[in-house]
Amino acid sequence: MLKVASETCGEDLVGLHVGAAAHLRLGWSDGVEARFHLSWLRNACRCESCGDPASGLRWTSFADVPRAPGIRRIELVERGGRLAVVWHDGHESSFDAVWLRGCAYDLPETLAARRAVPRLWRANLTERLATLPHAAFRDGGEAALFDLLQALCDDGIVRLRGAPVRPEATAEIAARLGPIRETSYGLVQDLISKPDPQVAGQTARAQVPHTDEPFRYSPPGILLFHCLAAAGAGAGASLMVDGFRIAEDMRAEAPDAFEMLATRQISFERRHPGEVALQAEARVFSRDGTGRVCGVRFNDRCIGPQICAFHLMPDLLDTLGDLSRRLQDPVNQARIPLEPGDVLIFDNQRVLHGRTAFKQSAGTRRLRSCHVDRDGVHSRYRTLAARFAPAESDTVLPQGCTV
Repeated sequence: MLKVASETCGEDLVGLHVGAAAHLRLGWSDGVEARFHLSWLRNACRCESCGDPASGLRWTSFADVPRAPGIRRIELVERGGRLAVVWHDGHESSFDAVWLRGCAYDLPETLAARRAVPRLWRANLTERLATLPHAAFRDGGEAALFDLLQALCDDGIVRLRGAPVRPEATAEIAARLGPIRETSYGLVQDLISKPDPQVAGQTARAQVPHTDEPFRYSPPGILLFHCLAAAGAGAGASLMVDGFRIAEDMRAEAPDAFEMLATRQISFERRHPGEVALQAEARVFSRDGTGRVCGVRFNDRCIGPQICAFHLMPDLLDTLGDLSRRLQDPVNQARIPLEPGDVLIFDNQRVLHGRTAFKQSAGTRRLRSCHVDRDGVHSRYRTLAARFAPAESDTVLPQGCTV
């Protein structure tokens, strides 16, 4: 996993100064200093009686901690490995020096250091797409699963090859990643050309790259395409686009357009008369607290009538046109033909997917598709990272789309 982090990090505390403004200053062995509010420290106590915030078992209430809690005694112990505090009410707290460094909110780099840095790509992904044999995924244990999840978090997409060509295998593979999310189309959906399609994937037409189901308040997180039958040589190839790459291109080349898509809500809808009437208003680009794009939702076919101030409408339509052209530019599209037994696993709130057209007579193209809960996949990644890459176990991953 790519992260922003300092190459060196002092492990021991060598300096301590308590200021008059209800905060203290700590210094580490590599010369870095940072301030902490005393109220933050008291709220962050991880003793048994206060609970462990990292596990969600927190018993201390913010309402019970004053803005400037008093201190009876404070000192560095264990050769600077820990900070020990006795508070005004006699409560004792102890803070690990390395843990405090990782939480040093006074340092500009701390917020960024906790966040994963996605590996952006264009059409060149075709040559370097992370690919794992299904046998290794099935038999390789948790280490193989971690390798797959690590690549998925880095690139937003990974491929399995040689999976069983039987319908039941789709859910079996998905369940190993996390809980399967049921939608209006069931737990697993067949994508095969039909005379009465409910979705565009059940046709043989070309598909412009898009994210699935942007008309939901919370779109599906991780998506699987399991190929049971291909359409024929060169036909029905998947076209994958890195939405984070597109967002950063627009931020650099068309900042006003980027800002519009990151701040203005777009209407998406899906209707099946008498069955489904889904509608959501949401931003195309969602950003986290650092300003990084953490989620993308866009589907030309699901956009409803747009409503905004009269004078803004031409700019909004121009911006949506700019975005659509970028998604259809071959420079940004990784072309990935799927063969029977291939499984594409990708982040539906980052990677947009489309395909080339095919003739039904050239072969009966059949994919099985299902969605896996985003929280569950990221939880599994962090749990395994604690064993195989401890420095990544507390990584803040892109949390996906918000409204």
